Amino acid sequence: MLVIAEKPSVAKNIRLAIKPTPPVIALKGHILELDFTEEYSRWRSVDPRELFHAPVRWVIRDPETYKELFRAVRDAEMLVLATDNDPEGELIAYEALLVAKDSLGDTPRYCRMRFNTVTLSELRHSWENLEPDLKWNWVWKALLRHKFDLITGAAYTRLLTLSGKLNSGDGIVSWGSCQMPTLWFIYQREMEIRRFKPEKYYVLSALLDVHGVKVKVSSEPIKDAGKAREIYATAKTAKYALATGFQLQDEVESKPLPTDTDSMLQELSKITGLSAAKIMALAESLYGDGYISYPRTETNMWLAVDHRSILTMLSQTPLGRHINMLNYSPRSGRKNDGAHPPIYPTAYYMWPDDKGKVWEYIARRYLANVVGKDALLKRWRLQVSISGLKLDSTGRYFVDEGFYQIFPYFKPKDTLKIAQINIGEKLPIIEVKLEEKKTKPPPRLTESELLRLLEQHSIGTDATRADYPQIILERGYAEKKHKSFRLSALGEALINLLRDVDERLVTPDTRRYVEQLMAEVEMGKFSVESALKEAVKIYEGLFEKVSIKLKTMENAVNKRDQSPINSKKT
Repeated sequence: MLVIAEKPSVAKNIRLAIKPTPPVIALKGHILELDFTEEYSRWRSVDPRELFHAPVRWVIRDPETYKELFRAVRDAEMLVLATDNDPEGELIAYEALLVAKDSLGDTPRYCRMRFNTVTLSELRHSWENLEPDLKWNWVWKALLRHKFDLITGAAYTRLLTLSGKLNSGDGIVSWGSCQMPTLWFIYQREMEIRRFKPEKYYVLSALLDVHGVKVKVSSEPIKDAGKAREIYATAKTAKYALATGFQLQDEVESKPLPTDTDSMLQELSKITGLSAAKIMALAESLYGDGYISYPRTETNMWLAVDHRSILTMLSQTPLGRHINMLNYSPRSGRKNDGAHPPIYPTAYYMWPDDKGKVWEYIARRYLANVVGKDALLKRWRLQVSISGLKLDSTGRYFVDEGFYQIFPYFKPKDTLKIAQINIGEKLPIIEVKLEEKKTKPPPRLTESELLRLLEQHSIGTDATRADYPQIILERGYAEKKHKSFRLSALGEALINLLRDVDERLVTPDTRRYVEQLMAEVEMGKFSVESALKEAVKIYEGLFEKVSIKLKTMENAVNKRDQSPINSKKT
């Protein structure tokens, strides 16, 4: 028997959990990858459009691990595939079987070991409940993604690079059907900012003494400067504001849902300022070392998770003061990816480094969900009149901080408590101001906002979304300043070129359709080849339009260079 784990840290825990210890070999992710056959590897001698119908084969991605696995399977009567429990992990398990077939001449006997944490107890349970086969619908889904991304990415990248119409730092103009919508969102925001024309306006504000609390009330925007100054001249002589309305309403902020990957990345990028790719790497490391459950999940509902054991573990940490073992009520969402539970802590990580920040967020959000209570607030609105001008103010204050005592990251800071105010009551004016302001453009996208857009438009999956912002930075299509994304000249030129051809090349709708096809392959509605044919057909048609556009641009340049005027200049 030979156990094949996806990463060294998981292999280490399997050795600790299972006695007597079986032989365990650790992979480093994918052993193989898809590529074109050798004759299609020469960029300049192969028309990129041929790649849409070129044969695809498996090639060795990790030669060292391949050789080690190739030798190890010869001594095993049974393979136990202990890769991650999701479509990508299922594909890696399939790759291990392909390597075994290369070594033995036939597919050996095998079984599947499934787990969502690498705690010793769960690994033992998994070992005692081995499954007889892979989930082949997951294999085909992941295989479709890899084939589609290879074919379309290579064809467009070669076409754009060889055209020479765009100058990138390393000479390669990379294109990807997920990269482009990611860049498109940044481009859209940049265009909104450029088109924005600020408008001047005025606001009359007054600082009131409301039963000993200073409250600022403000007027609606006033566009006419003369009228604003006239109102101000009258209002600044007033000594009291007349209360014309006061509303006080109960407000409930629900405790957070269980943690899925998208919410973790979006919130931690706000909290830490780290990139999503870095956060994902830290979470993967915590999982591999046994501190959290599997961090790539779309599930936010609780299914078959032993909260008592998790709470018992956390009660031995500094967070234990928040735990009452006799009273807990987990809140569930509605999403279930069918692969993993939500993300939760499995052991105490005590070091105050970046991994510690990720672990603490996961632990605090888990506790806020399981033992926390909804936060209760009062929201108020005060309306007053000063010399006939209507002004108002809104605010809120806590009645019970609830889960914010455990999970304080996004706790409202602008709370202000005021007493009940009666209509007709006179409130002393401390100060009156006339403020000149300008309308502001929308802010540039932060990584958290960009990730949210990718999620909303179904670009990529929980397992891949973290990579796309980092990819467009590495390609030079955008840059990050003060936590916000800015469009680069290269990124703008690329989007403009493709957008002029067909917006489907850059907007999210086309890729979203491909993601839908992948989901239907997973459900068994399509085969890999039929779905791939359908997806590639769309991008092949768009490819022809890009080719025509680039040829037209090239002809225009040649015609200009050959004109009599330019000939005289040279």
